[in-house]
Amino acid sequence: MDFNVHHRGGGASNPDPVLFEDTSTPQHPQPQMTHAQQGNPFQQYGQYMNDPMVANMAMQYGSSLATSGKQYVEQNLDKYIPVSRVKFYFAVTSDYVLHKLFLLLFPFINKEWGAHHSTNGEPTRHLNSPDLYIPVMAFATYIVAIAITLGNQGRFTPEMLGITATTAFVWLMIEIGIVQFAMYLISVSTDIKIFDLASFCGYKYVHMIICIVTAMITGSVGYYLSFIYTSAAIVYFLICTLRYIILPDTTGGDRIARGSKRRNNLLLLIAFIQPVIMLWLTYHVTYGPEKAETSLPPITPTHNKRT
Repeated sequence: MDFNVHHRGGGASNPDPVLFEDTSTPQHPQPQMTHAQQGNPFQQYGQYMNDPMVANMAMQYGSSLATSGKQYVEQNLDKYIPVSRVKFYFAVTSDYVLHKLFLLLFPFINKEWGAHHSTNGEPTRHLNSPDLYIPVMAFATYIVAIAITLGNQGRFTPEMLGITATTAFVWLMIEIGIVQFAMYLISVSTDIKIFDLASFCGYKYVHMIICIVTAMITGSVGYYLSFIYTSAAIVYFLICTLRYIILPDTTGGDRIARGSKRRNNLLLLIAFIQPVIMLWLTYHVTYGPEKAETSLPPITPTHNKRT
């Protein structure tokens, strides 16, 4: 039996038609991307951000995230660094700075010494209380004074700034470490804190600046004279100030005489180590103008040879 379908008319017959289509795998038409969608991929994101509701939600989320992060940092930072205490050491006034500088340079005329505390145990801003503002500013000024001195001698290089700052900071850390180690060896517990110790050890930079400026103006003779005076001033200042903190409490009489021998040795160590470090950090740049000229290599004139 012939199942072929014959078309009427005289033309070429079409191929056999498909009687049943394969529907086992569904075929979905692929969506065609418009030209706008094929363009900038951030265009759709920009449209969302232009929505006021989305923008407000993003700002609120960012603000809450920043607030929570700030609270987390402050809570965990106080465990290791007492930020409130550090702020106190920089809370100074202009009158305090002027009077404290005068006290550091002329401590022999001062008659009132001793630590001053408030009712809650925190030190109050008194002339004898330690601060970190003057040591930090003096540290920076010391580096500038070194750079100016080296420039007058013709030996300044940009690397000397970093070397000078690093050397001074390392020696400050060594000094604090020596005092802390000495306190551990002799088993002395005092009320002096690490920031107080850094403050008292940093006051010597004020005297080092005086030595450098004097040497730059008057030469080596002026340097040694100023070094002798400033060394005596810093030693006297530290002994008079720290004896009320390091030595035990006694009623009446001289505290240094009645204090224990180990505490007296600790007090003298902190006081007399200052001139040693002052000399070590200043003597190599304290040549006067006359030595600066002779320290430079001589210039040999060149004569033109006649041929």
